[in-house]
Amino acid sequence: MRGSTFPRAIRAYSTTPSNISSTLVLSRLPIITQDVPKFDQKFYNYQSELWRRLMWTFPKWFYFRPGTLADQKYKELNTNPVPYNPGFIYPRGKPELKHNRDRRFRQYIKVPKTYEEGKSIEQEEEEEHKAAKEQDIARKIVPNSRITDADKKNDLTSLERRLSRTLYLTVKEADQWKLPNFKQGETLVPLHELAETGLYSIGGTKINYFNVSKVPCHVANTASDKEYFIKSHILSGIFDPQVEGMEYKWLTKEELGEYLPKEYYHDIKHLLNDV
Repeated sequence: MRGSTFPRAIRAYSTTPSNISSTLVLSRLPIITQDVPKFDQKFYNYQSELWRRLMWTFPKWFYFRPGTLADQKYKELNTNPVPYNPGFIYPRGKPELKHNRDRRFRQYIKVPKTYEEGKSIEQEEEEEHKAAKEQDIARKIVPNSRITDADKKNDLTSLERRLSRTLYLTVKEADQWKLPNFKQGETLVPLHELAETGLYSIGGTKINYFNVSKVPCHVANTASDKEYFIKSHILSGIFDPQVEGMEYKWLTKEELGEYLPKEYYHDIKHLLNDV
């Protein structure tokens, strides 16, 4: 009984090389940190302001002796807070004065500068305008914007967009958006090599990437086809289309849900990164 059933099972599940294909899940990992949610931003800002508010009051008496010229300049730069008066209404709450400071808010200090300091600062500013800021190693470090030119232009074909998210390569085949798929030829080759040669055939050889594993991470079965998915990450380089008129996009997980067919997307969405 067993000897007659086993060959039939093999014939039922056998497929020809032309029905086997390799689909490349090529991703560009995030380049910068994630965008902080608005709730987290408000929480961090609240904690920072609370910490600054509860800081010890600046001891002006330690740095500026009462009755001196320096103390007088300090008082001119730093005005006294408004004291509490029962006859007035305070929309932001009753003033809480301690050591001549309103404890409801953080303390801002303006320190008077001496004549020599003010003169040297003016000279430094003039020198800074003359010198090239790009060559000044002591220049203020200003971080680049998290929004790139590709984001402003909404260029979906650029790898420079959405730097804080994972992007996936998708191509348009037969008026339908799908992940790059490459079919086996007459000679069988390993699935990861099939995906590699397929990537070079459509995107050129200027791509530096690596496969997560030689083993497929997913398989999609149909009546006669088997589609194996190979995960890869692009490290550097550019995607240079080798096929004339080929349409491609670098999309996030949510954007893939808008372009890919619904059934196809629901079958592979567990392979995509939420970040």
